[in-house]
Amino acid sequence: MRPFTKHPLSLLISASVLALSLPALAQDDAEDKELLEEITVTATKRAASVADIPFNISAIGEKELRKRNITDLKALLQDSVEISAPANSARVADSVTVRGLNVSPVNQNNLEFFVRSTLAYYLDETPLPNIGYRIKDIARVETLLGPQGTLYGSGSLGGTIRYITNQPEFDEFTADFNTGLYQTAGGGLSSDTDIVVNLPLSENLALRGSLAYLDEAGYTDRVISPSFRDGQNGNPPAWTNPNGSDRSVYENDDYQRATTGKLALAWKINDDAKLTLTHATQNQLAHGSRGGTLDPDAAEDTFQYDMDTVVGRYEEFSDRSFDLTSVDLEWALGFADLASSTSYFKDSREGQANYGIGFVYYGDWGWSGLTPENTSESPYMLFDNTYSGLSHETRLVSNNEGPLNWVGGIYYTEQKRNLTFSERFPTLDQVGGIDRDAVGGDVDEGYSEDINSNYKELAVFGELTYAITDKWDVTGGIRVFNYSDEADPQITDYAFGLVDTKGAIENKESGKRFYKLNTSYDLTDDMMLYATASQGFRRGGTNGFKDLGGNTVADTTQNYEPDSVDNYELGIKGNLFDDKLYVQTNVYRINWKNTQTYFSQDVNFFPLNGTVNGPDAVSKGWEFSSRLSVTDHISLTYGTATTQAEWAETKEVCTYSDGSECRTWEKGGKLGGAPKWRHKLGVNFDTTLDNGLGLSASLRGSYTSKIQSDRADSPDEEVYEYDAYTLWHANAGVSSDNWDAGLWIQNLANERAEVSYQSENYVGDRLITTMPRTVGVNFSYHW
Repeated sequence: MRPFTKHPLSLLISASVLALSLPALAQDDAEDKELLEEITVTATKRAASVADIPFNISAIGEKELRKRNITDLKALLQDSVEISAPANSARVADSVTVRGLNVSPVNQNNLEFFVRSTLAYYLDETPLPNIGYRIKDIARVETLLGPQGTLYGSGSLGGTIRYITNQPEFDEFTADFNTGLYQTAGGGLSSDTDIVVNLPLSENLALRGSLAYLDEAGYTDRVISPSFRDGQNGNPPAWTNPNGSDRSVYENDDYQRATTGKLALAWKINDDAKLTLTHATQNQLAHGSRGGTLDPDAAEDTFQYDMDTVVGRYEEFSDRSFDLTSVDLEWALGFADLASSTSYFKDSREGQANYGIGFVYYGDWGWSGLTPENTSESPYMLFDNTYSGLSHETRLVSNNEGPLNWVGGIYYTEQKRNLTFSERFPTLDQVGGIDRDAVGGDVDEGYSEDINSNYKELAVFGELTYAITDKWDVTGGIRVFNYSDEADPQITDYAFGLVDTKGAIENKESGKRFYKLNTSYDLTDDMMLYATASQGFRRGGTNGFKDLGGNTVADTTQNYEPDSVDNYELGIKGNLFDDKLYVQTNVYRINWKNTQTYFSQDVNFFPLNGTVNGPDAVSKGWEFSSRLSVTDHISLTYGTATTQAEWAETKEVCTYSDGSECRTWEKGGKLGGAPKWRHKLGVNFDTTLDNGLGLSASLRGSYTSKIQSDRADSPDEEVYEYDAYTLWHANAGVSSDNWDAGLWIQNLANERAEVSYQSENYVGDRLITTMPRTVGVNFSYHW
């Protein structure tokens, strides 16, 4: 399709070999001190070191997040070797792949209906609806791999990411000011500033507030008209600006602006109980699109303008708002600690995008007056997506000193979701002779969808741990839940009346169970061996398919069931060589049952998109991470992961109950979304001068092998792959007791590798590459 040149990996591979050969040297240096960062996490609902938790978990603290300029989850995922997501524009949602669990196209899509994630997201104790919330006033981010449904209310297939926020403190007034400026090659100057204030109001009352503002300038230009519409040699004339302006170029059009705020009021009822009321909010305008538009008629990939210029007649944007209010109670009961959280969130995304495929639907399949050659108009879409929910979770964590410990909880949620979009083609009514009084809808609206659902779930969950000996623990977990999923999809075809469909449908199940079994053994005081068998699930749903020509849509196609995983993991983790080397490594096998994958109904050549339960799949892989203290001031980090996922059986799914219009997936077809290999290497320097100033610097490299852009329906099917690439990043800083200053560079070598694409049909596909070299400075002051 559009291959890019693969870059040599010799430097990264050599450095990786060096990192693995240094332990022998480090062991001989008795003067070395430990540089391993000990981050206490609460992933198991008890405060513990990452090294003491018997599954794959990682954490990154607030200072390191700032040093690397990781301010949102998209940037965090790019830093991971186990989790993959395409580096799409900020205005679109991403399909996230964990441990190879993905059967969705890995590209840029304007419709959230096609976005799938096998991760769950938490802000403290509250599930988040998506990955859009920025990382501000965050103490740390914890990444837990594998299903976590026996520890958390919100179930997940592949893992959970937790934002742990800084809480109000009762002891003293503090204030923090943080600001940064950065510039991307070819773009404007951006800024990111936040203020945090902690205010004790009395001995038992404290208020903490934070406010952040991002003004990102962007670097991608938008041109109104394709290069081949020039009115010369029989070509159609150039498109005009739909706003009536003479402007034909919008520079740095992929900008975004976001305001993020949080206010938390904590009341220490007594020495054993604390009540916290929190409100978090974010408003974001994510504008434009990254990438460059290709010439659709060129034999090989050729940009119409350049690799950072897209063609788009209509402005593209997503105007988002997010609000979350929660009440949290922490109560030390003596025999156990109680944590209870009740929250309500609302997330909305309203916007507009170009819709090049509309030329096929309305021109090639409908009216010649709407073909590109016969009109100076172009199609576009509007979308308005809302997602709201109430969640409650109460958990008890035992405090006894004996060999038996437990965690138990109850979880309830009610979530409503509406995914709506509308296709518009100016002059559609005039060309098609459409009578709006008869068919309804807005002027020049050809098609609309409202895919909605109302999901309710009640679950009890828990884990029981027994210490068989001082070195050997065994944990069993269970999750029992009831759920119902009501949907009333509304699909209306105003132009042809072919796919009109609606109808309320409900899926529900009671007494559903999932289990977990974990055992860990301390080989030494510093090294642990563990094995885990755990299960996870993802909710099902319904489609808007329609009975056609006397054929009835099969119930198993109209409704799709939850999918689930059986996750088996064997690992070892801990410290070696007098705590100079930390190692965490594991192998896993995941049996994925009832996979939810995309499927479409053919309605007179028009695809009505939906989801069905495809064949079972299997994913196998290996993960490794390490941190080595080489000298008093130098440390190395190295991580790698490899995964391979494929269909585990052959299965046929038919649209209609009579067994017609079927699709077959064959055993051995490769799943997409994740590279076979990913490596990450870091060299870090940290020291304190005699005058108290701290100096730090790091250089980090990452290698990503080829990524299959979509699933393969058979072992022989060739699916387009993104080429392998290597990126380098660096940062340096200086700090004192109350201030920090830093310099950071992302994509040091300015590598422009393809990471995603967007199909735009007649206009020309968009090829999306890694972000150009970006240089920034940060400054923080603490009172």
